[in-house]
Order: sequence, then C-alpha cells, then structure tokens
Amino acid sequence: MNAWVRSQPKTLRPYFGAQAAEGLLAEMELFLKFGDAPVQGNRLIVDDSQMADMAPRLYPKLSEERINAVFGERRAAFDLIVTLRTPQMLRRELVERFSLGEEAPECIEVPQHLLKDAKLTGLFELGVSICLSKEIDLGPGWPSHLGSWVAKEVYTIGLDRRQSAFRLLPLTEELAKSLHLPKGTFVYVDDIEDLNTVYDEGTSCATAYVSEKVLLSSAAGKSAAAVAALIWSEIASAILLADGNGVSEAEEVTGGSPLEAILENLRADQSLSLSELKNLIKDPVRLRAAVHDSRGLVKDLEKV
Repeated sequence: MNAWVRSQPKTLRPYFGAQAAEGLLAEMELFLKFGDAPVQGNRLIVDDSQMADMAPRLYPKLSEERINAVFGERRAAFDLIVTLRTPQMLRRELVERFSLGEEAPECIEVPQHLLKDAKLTGLFELGVSICLSKEIDLGPGWPSHLGSWVAKEVYTIGLDRRQSAFRLLPLTEELAKSLHLPKGTFVYVDDIEDLNTVYDEGTSCATAYVSEKVLLSSAAGKSAAAVAALIWSEIASAILLADGNGVSEAEEVTGGSPLEAILENLRADQSLSLSELKNLIKDPVRLRAAVHDSRGLVKDLEKV
C-alpha cells in the first residue's frame, strides 16, 4: 500500500478562535499612484517611471461590522500595522500603527521619505498585518504574546530591470582568507563595472561582501538601523571611488542605470547632477559625507 502524502503543506496555526480574522485583509486594495487601477495580486513588476512616481495608498476596507463580528470585545487588544521592507537595504520601517479599539482607517498613505530606499534599489515589500498589541489572555484559541498576528498580507513591488544592480554576499572567514582580506573585514566591494549601464535582472555592476555575522544580525533585526546605513554607506563610497566605474567617462546619464539611481538618491531635496558627482569623487572626504547624509547615518547613530 502506498503511503499517504500531502501534496501541498499547510502552515499550522493554533489560533482556532481567531480563524475568522485570517480573511479580514482579503478585500484590501493597494494603489501605487492616484488615478491608477488597484494592484492585482500580491506581486507586481513595474517600470522605471512607475517606481519613480509611486505614492502608494492602502485601503484596508475594515468595516466596524466586520471587526466586531470577528473580535467583539477583544478588538482593543489588536493593532493594524503597516511596514515597508527594502530587502537589499536590510531595512524594515514602520509606516503606521492603528489600534483596532478605534475606528479603522479608510486610507493609509506611505510617506515619500520612507520610499527612498525602495526607489534606489527597485524592490520593496509592503506588509499589512493585524497583531496582538500586548501580552494578554484572550481565552482558548486566541494568541497571547505581543506581536502575534491573526491576519497578514504582503505586497512585493519591483522593477523588471533592477536599477541598483548591486549583489550582496556574506563575507565568511573562509572567503575573507581566499580573498586575502584581514579576518575582521567589515565590507569589501569587488567586480565593479560600468555604473552608467542598464543591468538585466540577475546581473550586477558590483559585488559587495559584508561580514557574515553583521549581515545576519541586521537581517534578523537584531542590530540598529545605523548598522544597515553604515553598510550601504561603505558600499556606495567604495563603488563611487573605484577606478573603471564609468563615472568619469560619462557625458550623459543612461536612464534606468545604477548611476541614475545614485544621482537621484544622493541628495534629499533634489537629484545630484553628473558634474556635481564628479566633483565629489575628486574629494573622497566630501563624497563620504554626502553618502552619510543621504543614508541618514548621523540620525540613526544618535539612536544607538
């Protein structure tokens, strides 16, 4: 007799009392820009102009009737949480948090300052969840630990041609030894190619090696945001100061290239011009200062 095998695994969740909550976000809609149609599905490929112009708005569509039907008197113990994650920057930002003890918001707008990393790397995840806001005993079948979620949706938005084109790899002790690097190397950047070229998905203009322990700690959210800012400041500075990166030879900026993304994100108020970047590269100290400023490194370090 053949053994019975389940062809599709199912995530087991013990919250049978809150099972009805799992579909609360099913009717939610995401619009990338005013006037656009709602995003269909949970993954979307966009072009350069859509990424640059996006101003995401979420409509949770949580009516008072639906919330009361699912939670009843328990509703005040839960929050509606929206987060923005940029995988390549190792960042997860809190966009908004709303208590379900109050009326749920009709529309949630993602602030432009939180989209800076997303537009630089060309990839982000917008997560929406309903989580327990405190340690509390809500009875059998309900979560009791802070942060436990009962409903969750994640939207993944990315470019078909990645503007950043930076490849990030963990730097193990063995790899550092093979590259003839000191054992305690923090960041090492290699294989730097022309920044003024559009790179297809799966290819890169540079390879950045980051200390394995630091990278794992940042990805797990165990280290301060300043660590992620410092990592990317080191990578950006190394790439811009490297010979053969194509910046000094460039006369015009190629649309969709890593160079275009760097110019757009190296200054907060407006895009940097190509001539301004070339002048910064001639002064490495000022270049590093500009990169630190663009990453908000000082602000993050103040929180450490």
